[in-house]
Amino acid sequence: MRLRDILAMQVPSGVLKQVVKNEKLDKDTKLSVIEDMANIIADKKPSVGQDIADQFQYAGATAVNIHMVTSEISPEWRNKEYFKGFLIEKYTNDIFGRGLRPTLSDEPKIIKAHEVGNRLVLAFSYLGSSRRYLENFEIVVRRQQILDYVVIHFEPFCVEIRASQSQNETFKRTILSIMGIDQEVTWEKLTKLTEEQAKQLARELNAKLRSAKHKMTEGVYSTKEVTAKPQVEDLESEEDYKREFNNQPVKKKTLLFKHKYSFGFEDEISYVITDEGLWFRSNVGEEVISFVFNVILKIKFGESATEKELIEAVENI
Repeated sequence: MRLRDILAMQVPSGVLKQVVKNEKLDKDTKLSVIEDMANIIADKKPSVGQDIADQFQYAGATAVNIHMVTSEISPEWRNKEYFKGFLIEKYTNDIFGRGLRPTLSDEPKIIKAHEVGNRLVLAFSYLGSSRRYLENFEIVVRRQQILDYVVIHFEPFCVEIRASQSQNETFKRTILSIMGIDQEVTWEKLTKLTEEQAKQLARELNAKLRSAKHKMTEGVYSTKEVTAKPQVEDLESEEDYKREFNNQPVKKKTLLFKHKYSFGFEDEISYVITDEGLWFRSNVGEEVISFVFNVILKIKFGESATEKELIEAVENI
């Protein structure tokens, strides 16, 4: 895919505007037209454009579930260069180049790998549910081609799944199959938080509660969901909310926090915490995901825990 297409399709318009202004290209293009901004960045500042593309093309509005392997696996898997060499040997250099074109089915198949800093991003594709369309006056059945990403972290060794919550087990099996691991592996989902940890995350991010779904322990309702009025900044600070829901278990929370990217763009990030994990509703970049992940690690394990200490901490949870 061409750089200009990635910028136009996957980078938020506000980010493109900020980059155009930063690079003093705003006199040569219209800030209201995404394609124009993408074209001029790709033509005039391709290296800057590639950095921005790397920031957003594997991220976006997505669930993010990070699973740490807590059982013993071969130590070489914790080395990025070993993992990269293994993929090249198994799939040829095409895996990091033009990519693969496997026959698609229900099961995710690896089509490309990307090296991003100290991580590897693996792209997977598979077919979605069948849908009927009217095409040339005939009903035809089509299955959408879905593209999802898995990020491999090495310190500690974690599998980060950027796909629907329902796909977690499938992708964990797929990664182990690629690695040739057939023994039982134990995992800890780092993005699954207790209610107290979710509150601490909100405090660390200075996030404001916009809506919540509670499991009701009394009364006729199984669950009850509430949303803040526009003029209410934070439900958590409202006495009415605390009086009715303070002791009711939370099934889902939607929160907002502000984040300023390293290139100057400031965005308001919407994220959801559920009993299954973390979901970004906003179109976020790698900076946001890494930032939130590091805060979660700090909450769960402290600021300077080694990989061994992280695993021991998880085993004691």
